[in-house]
Amino acid sequence: MPKIVDHDQRRRELATAAWKVITESGIDGATTREIARESGYSTGVLAHYFERKDDILLEALHISHATINKRLGDLLEPQQGLEALRTFCYDTVPLGEQQVRETILEMSFWSRALVNDELREVQRTESAHWRAVLRELIVAAQERGELADGDPEIMTELLAGLIDGLSVHALLYPDRFTKRRLTELIDAQLALWTPARAAPPA
Repeated sequence: MPKIVDHDQRRRELATAAWKVITESGIDGATTREIARESGYSTGVLAHYFERKDDILLEALHISHATINKRLGDLLEPQQGLEALRTFCYDTVPLGEQQVRETILEMSFWSRALVNDELREVQRTESAHWRAVLRELIVAAQERGELADGDPEIMTELLAGLIDGLSVHALLYPDRFTKRRLTELIDAQLALWTPARAAPPA
């Protein structure tokens, strides 16, 4: 009796293997031979599921984002206001090994998106999703009085830019942008938006 193949599962396995190779060797080092070796399947099987390297990268990115969404959902569920916003910021910069790998994949995707209209559109869609989540957290913290009043759109763009910039710099200059430094810089930005508390009576 012929073996029944779960094509969706195999596609996920191949994309996960690609994700690992990309984060270890970069997009240029992620050859079909290396991805096939990591997955345990032949290059012929890989070619059957993915016609182009960009298709593999895109599938790996979707898997990475699904993982991030699940993790963030679990982290944010018990939290509110400024605490939730801080948690979001901490989890979206490379403080841990998993976040480092995710950031490497994102950066690899950015470089390809610059010259590929399809990937660029995906990047814009994904970015819009994260900005919407970030904006909701900012507004919620404002409503609780934990962030100063201000245009949430501007605050969202500033904080998103900070997260992206810190993430890139942490990979390029790890000696300067340590885990402690990353959290200090995020805290410093949030502190600028924290309402000044009334001085205690003399």
